[in-house]
Amino acid sequence: MSAVSIAPRLPSESRLACIEPSVRLIEQAVNEIPGLAALVCGTPFASLVLPGAHVAWSRSVGRTRAAALPEHRALDDYTMSRAEFLEIPDVAADERFAPGQAVAPSDAVAPSDAATGREAVVPAVGFYAGAPLIAADGQVLGILALMDSVPRRLEPQQRTAMAALAAQAATQFAMSEELIFARAIGASAPVALYHSDMNGNLTYANPEYRRIFGLRPEQSTDDWAQGVHPDDRARMADAWAKFCREKQPTRFEYRTVPKAGTIRYFAEQVVAADGVHGFIGTISDFTDLVAARHDLLQNQTLLETVFTNLPIALIACDAAGHITRHNDAAAELFNFADQPPAADSFDRLAAGARIYFADGATPLPATEHPLARALRGETIRDLELVIVGRGSAPRTTLSNARRLEGPDGQTLGAVLVVQDVTERKLADLELERVHKQLMVASRQAGMAEIATNVLHNVGNVLNSVNVSASLLAERIGHSKPAGLARVAALLTERSADLAEFISSDARGRTLPTYLTQLAAQLQAEQRAALEELASLRGNIEHIKDTVTMQQNYAKLCGVTEIVAVADLVEDALRMNTGALTRHGVAVQREIDDVPPITVDKHKVLQILVNLVRNAKYACDDSGRTDKMVTVRVNSLGDRVRIAVIDNGVGITPENMASLFRHGFTTREAGHGFGLHSGALTARELGGSLTAHSEGPGCGAAFVLELPYAKPRS
Repeated sequence: MSAVSIAPRLPSESRLACIEPSVRLIEQAVNEIPGLAALVCGTPFASLVLPGAHVAWSRSVGRTRAAALPEHRALDDYTMSRAEFLEIPDVAADERFAPGQAVAPSDAVAPSDAATGREAVVPAVGFYAGAPLIAADGQVLGILALMDSVPRRLEPQQRTAMAALAAQAATQFAMSEELIFARAIGASAPVALYHSDMNGNLTYANPEYRRIFGLRPEQSTDDWAQGVHPDDRARMADAWAKFCREKQPTRFEYRTVPKAGTIRYFAEQVVAADGVHGFIGTISDFTDLVAARHDLLQNQTLLETVFTNLPIALIACDAAGHITRHNDAAAELFNFADQPPAADSFDRLAAGARIYFADGATPLPATEHPLARALRGETIRDLELVIVGRGSAPRTTLSNARRLEGPDGQTLGAVLVVQDVTERKLADLELERVHKQLMVASRQAGMAEIATNVLHNVGNVLNSVNVSASLLAERIGHSKPAGLARVAALLTERSADLAEFISSDARGRTLPTYLTQLAAQLQAEQRAALEELASLRGNIEHIKDTVTMQQNYAKLCGVTEIVAVADLVEDALRMNTGALTRHGVAVQREIDDVPPITVDKHKVLQILVNLVRNAKYACDDSGRTDKMVTVRVNSLGDRVRIAVIDNGVGITPENMASLFRHGFTTREAGHGFGLHSGALTARELGGSLTAHSEGPGCGAAFVLELPYAKPRS
């Protein structure tokens, strides 16, 4: 027989691993082939080697152990490496094999002779013929080998028969392999598999089929209906009966009996079997899919409800700019209800409403529409636009838009969110108006407070002026000008004999003494009058200075200038001097040398006057005898820190959070916007006004921080 050369391909490791658990099935499939080959060719020994299996045959005992055969591994390996039929009539004379290589190795264990109890002698190989088992994909699966202890040759018919048997063995192996894989797939498949004949009778069902329907090992597969949910059982029985009648591929969906409180959903599909009669069915569990569908439906319903009822306008468009979705708020804002459905581009937005820039007068070009800009790749954030619908008042809006991109960065469209902030805008304007009114009222209150302090100081000085004027009038009233007049009349009367009168007359002799005493008294009265006049002039000058200071602050209101912090503090204390003195409150100054600041000093003075006045009230309400207000000035980086500290009644923790709230006050006569206005003014000046207190009876500290330089607008 001529040899046919085939490129050798040995079995892969994955193939060996797959068939290793089913060696017995393979051996059963090829069990008789070695003996048949030996009988046909007249040899005493035969061997069939397959992946994971070795079937040996001997003429004396039939099927035997491989160790009882002549050692032929080297010959098998050589045949498999060449992948072609090999016949060696005389192995010992063949130059390709070294002497002794084909004999049994010294460590081989010989089988025992059952009759004598002695170890059988393993003969040497004199003749060898090997036929490779080649699969359809070209892999060499194994070797069918014939051996004899003496040299010999095969007849052509014997070679043909041996090759045919080798091919048969390869076919049997392939069929066994397919059966092994089929059984493995059926046994381990995560879905139920079954086969039915043309009449609908089940001929095969895998373990998953039994698990799904809860069938015990002793139960018939025809009891599947017992595992179907009672509500679906009749429907499924009718559906299966219909399938058995019509024999058409079909699909079922049903539930199984709940186990541990859980109902499972299954989908069954039956199709015509390919290559065999009958039908093949699969049953898969899609409970998770049902749950996912339910969750998806819930989420879709939720999103649709939110999308539809959201009070913010939402509009989506595709990559071409055609509007694909919008909610009710968008339809109302842009008057979509009055437009034909065909107007589905940006023109639809412009057709129902006029869109302007924030000034409310400049129309918005179509190319500058937020959706158009988003499609170009821009991200729009809080773009203020004015939208005027037909017959509607202008609406102030904030627009946000961005492009929608696919997983590869392609443009899918854009989405626009439009928030109507008209009411908020109006509220902001109203708040600004009220704030301005509050500032005016606060300034007027501050001016009134300063005026009250000025008038109080002027009143105190006027009391001193009145006292000085009264004393001066009283002293002038008690003066002795009448005595001087009588002396002058007497001297005039005796002018002719004035020398004799003074020297000899009793009245004349007392006249020099009287004039001396009168001159001393008049000089004393003059000095007292001059002192009272000086005090009166000083008090009038003090009134003038107080009024002038108030006039200066009134003139400089709103004007920023460079001022010394110490001067501002002294002015604030001076305007509260009368009240502090009247209530017995001592003032302690702790003023560091700090740089001047650039501020509107009227506003700063307004804050400080209010803080000093509040500190005075706190000390007075405490009932202490050692009332003290400390004004401390120091530098803190690029800011100056002015603290007004009192040892008064203190502040409770619950009131601390409301101190700067408009209208909040703890005094019956308080108006509740002094601290609120002060905090707003401090913020306007780029600074801050804060309060600190350890609690009731522990006093309080109000700290005003201001930047040295004027903050930028």
